[in-house]
Amino acid sequence: MAKYKKRKDGRYATTVMVGYKADGRPNNVFLAAKTEKGLRDKIAELKMKVKTGKTFRQSGTLLADYASLWLDTYKATVELNTMAMYSNAINTHIKPELGHLPLDRIMRSDVQRLINNNQDHPRTCEIIKMTMNQILNSAVDDKLIYENVAKKVTLPKRHKPDKRALTDLEKEALKKADLTRTEHAFVMFLFYFGLRRGETLALAKPDVDLRKKTLTVNKTVVFNVNNPVIKSGAKSDAGNRTLPIPKDAEAFLKDYLSSTDTFYLFPGKHTETLSKTQYVYMWQNIVKKMNDAVTTKQEKITGAQPITGLTAHLFRHNYCTMLYYSGISQKKAVELMGHSDIKMIMEVYAHLDEKKEAVQEKINIAITL
Repeated sequence: MAKYKKRKDGRYATTVMVGYKADGRPNNVFLAAKTEKGLRDKIAELKMKVKTGKTFRQSGTLLADYASLWLDTYKATVELNTMAMYSNAINTHIKPELGHLPLDRIMRSDVQRLINNNQDHPRTCEIIKMTMNQILNSAVDDKLIYENVAKKVTLPKRHKPDKRALTDLEKEALKKADLTRTEHAFVMFLFYFGLRRGETLALAKPDVDLRKKTLTVNKTVVFNVNNPVIKSGAKSDAGNRTLPIPKDAEAFLKDYLSSTDTFYLFPGKHTETLSKTQYVYMWQNIVKKMNDAVTTKQEKITGAQPITGLTAHLFRHNYCTMLYYSGISQKKAVELMGHSDIKMIMEVYAHLDEKKEAVQEKINIAITL
């Protein structure tokens, strides 16, 4: 029975010649497994593929080169945000750590190590694994490698942040903060309409109809690196919607529209709408000013900030919460939120139902002698 070399990571490895390259050199495929039996099974499977004509075109292609080819070829038509996600995963994480490795020399342990190095950022790990999976699946289809070693890589547990409404302190800060006219308008659109960030940045004057008391949402802004790109149509077909303007919002809308002399409500310095850098700077200022408005003297001394984790998306959950307490049905809430299905709304409503039930109190009252 053949003996195979045991690597430092405990896996058994060998190379199998599956033919010759165009230049006459042997075309060797690198294989590895946890046990010798597992390795023998892989060798037998590989030889069967070779026998049936499923040969490999070449070996030795670097991951860095193939990843770039994959991105340019197979992801050329994806949305800008999706392209940016893949590009960041490849250029920031995959290439620096694994790009020097030939495709047929990449081990599962190599990919796992990359994941482990980023375990403090679970979402980043998910994106890295997803990207590696797709790259290596493509390489398998192109017959450059025998198997996708990223499939069984394990991810760190991801604790999703609790979806919550605005706290009383955050609402107080909104009222007291010394926001600029633009900053105030931005958070008010989030608060009164539960819009996504991109939907808010894409708003134009014609979208606000004070006579009919409606707000039309039919565009969104995505960023091409730093530059804003206005896309007709919201995130999905369901995202195109007309929202009622709450009475409490009419005054601020009238004032902001009369003070704005541009077509888009949130123009950039050299672009139709705010660039990504300008948006990030604006949001950081909003959070800072809200903190300044409600920070106690003691907190100022220690440098503590009472408001943390505040994002534009949190306002959407707050809006959904307000819809629930207003008595609006789940079906109508789905329309107003611009979702394509009811799942997210059901989760929010179910959570609030449970909270409203006050189960412990009712049990204490009902189950007693």
